[in-house]
Amino acid sequence: MYKKILVAIDGSEQSSLAALRGAELALKLGATVTLFHVVPVLPVDRFRSIVVDEVKVHGKELLKQAAQDIAGFNVPTDTEMVPGHPSDAIVLKARLDGYDLIILGSRGLGGVKGYLLGSVSSAVARYAPCSVLVIR
Repeated sequence: MYKKILVAIDGSEQSSLAALRGAELALKLGATVTLFHVVPVLPVDRFRSIVVDEVKVHGKELLKQAAQDIAGFNVPTDTEMVPGHPSDAIVLKARLDGYDLIILGSRGLGGVKGYLLGSVSSAVARYAPCSVLVIR
């Protein structure tokens, strides 16, 4: 069934739950888990490099925490962080690396952008090359 699970991590409560659900499924199905964080592309200005460095450090901390949270499941896990637009990067990663399932939170840290279903989760569900599990 599912052998490669991609879990989007953004620091929200829903993404923490997504990591736990991904680990639970991986344990039951004998799958691997990739915890995936996308660093949003920022407009170019003179402070960009400072902000980007801070955002990357924060992203690494999020991935480290998510990996620690699921360590008790003893499933093969790796982490990856890339720059880009979150929904585009998630869909591209799943397509290029042959993931069977994407798990992500219904609403991340995007604020008012997504009313019923977050804008990232909605776009991923629409364009993903595989099944998508949206955690509420």
